[in-house]
Amino acid sequence: MGAIFANGDLAAVRYEGDGESREFPFEFAVFAGSDIKVTVNGDEISENVGIALNTSQSSGETGDGIVAASGGTVTFATAPVTGADVLIARRLGLRRLSHYDSGSSLRADVLNADFDYVLAALGDVEAGFAGTLRMPDGAINTRGDGASAQLPYPQAGRAIMWDETARQLVNGPDGAAIAGAQAAGEAARLAANVASAAAEQAQTSFAGFVNQSATAVLQLDCRGGQALAYQDERRMPMVDAPGNVTLHPRQSGVVVRVSNGGRVTLPSCQPSRNGVTFRVFNGDDTATDIATVGNDVLHPVDGAAERAVFALPMRGDAVEVFCDGSRWQVQTLRSGGPLVKMLRTQKQAIPANGAFIVEWDSIVTDSHGLYRAGYDGIADMPPGHYHFDIGICVELADQSVQGMVFVERLGAGGWNMHLQGVDTLPNGDEGRKVLRCSGIARAGIGTDNAFRVRVAHGATDTRNIVATSLASWFHVVRLSA
Repeated sequence: MGAIFANGDLAAVRYEGDGESREFPFEFAVFAGSDIKVTVNGDEISENVGIALNTSQSSGETGDGIVAASGGTVTFATAPVTGADVLIARRLGLRRLSHYDSGSSLRADVLNADFDYVLAALGDVEAGFAGTLRMPDGAINTRGDGASAQLPYPQAGRAIMWDETARQLVNGPDGAAIAGAQAAGEAARLAANVASAAAEQAQTSFAGFVNQSATAVLQLDCRGGQALAYQDERRMPMVDAPGNVTLHPRQSGVVVRVSNGGRVTLPSCQPSRNGVTFRVFNGDDTATDIATVGNDVLHPVDGAAERAVFALPMRGDAVEVFCDGSRWQVQTLRSGGPLVKMLRTQKQAIPANGAFIVEWDSIVTDSHGLYRAGYDGIADMPPGHYHFDIGICVELADQSVQGMVFVERLGAGGWNMHLQGVDTLPNGDEGRKVLRCSGIARAGIGTDNAFRVRVAHGATDTRNIVATSLASWFHVVRLSA
């Protein structure tokens, strides 16, 4: 009799239920109905199911009456529902089909049946090994170092890994340690980005320091373990937020200028971030606001109601926000616009190739009586950092030239250029152009506390500051003490 397993067919077949079919045939060889395992959607079914073998296609019969059948049919009492996963597979148990007496003769059909069963069982074992973890073919022999794939004793929540010799498997770190390593890796990546940005800023600041020989300032952040070095208030830590910007706790202590309808989003307030602070001000006339990450709310220290969004509707509005470990608190530094607001409403001549002080003829806001006509600017300013925003509306002519506007500060050595803005005055008869200058300056104690505005151009004829009540302004907002 020929071996009925010579074709090596897989001993399993899968169907999808349609809600009507109850009979499902299979064609692989089995020896008894108990060799069949039926599962529906992964659950083994042992009741309300019948198994009929194709005994008419038997390839032989053992001396004990066991038939090796080529296939059969599985019949369900109730049809599997539509979409059900029906799996019919062979699972041969460990048993002998025949017993051989020492004095009896061997029958070929009985011996063939035994060999067929052994071959089928080994085939099922081989199929089972194909779906298990195992060493690559020849790995142990080719390495020659006695590598073993034996699993270690189970420990809850542990990963399994090769030891340092790569010869045996051992219990590795648990899930908490792995998650901690992932978090540490992410923190390291963020720290590397911050360090890279700080290195670029340091190179830029150092280059400016060498070129301008400005006063160096060193700010130590003991809480964050950082040192911020910058040459003067023109290099102080500052973040421009023309769009939506989410601040980072490592930026604590910076001044944030919000403009062009931008929004500042504060990081979540946590006990570990107690003391994180930012100073935010509106840099232009667009509506800007402050929001928080997650469900944090902003708590005004003046007793106003907590709110999810804190609006800064006017140019010059400034607040300080700080984390107390549980919520963000807001302290209003300036509400309602600039600390000093002056306008040039009448025409003022700027002769050819000249650089002349702007005379301010309209004082809109002067909270501390800072305007000094003798300086044509402001003097005796309280010590601290200030944001300057200057616009000078100049008439155009048929000659295109360069226009400049400076903020000068009075120090021990006299008046010195402190901030500047440069732009091109295009040609255009009857036209006008606003020269802008914006930045941060520091008023000192007893000195370096007077400021004025100077305008220059390179034309060969006289240019004029245009007579207007809006387009030429001098705004000063105090940011910090």
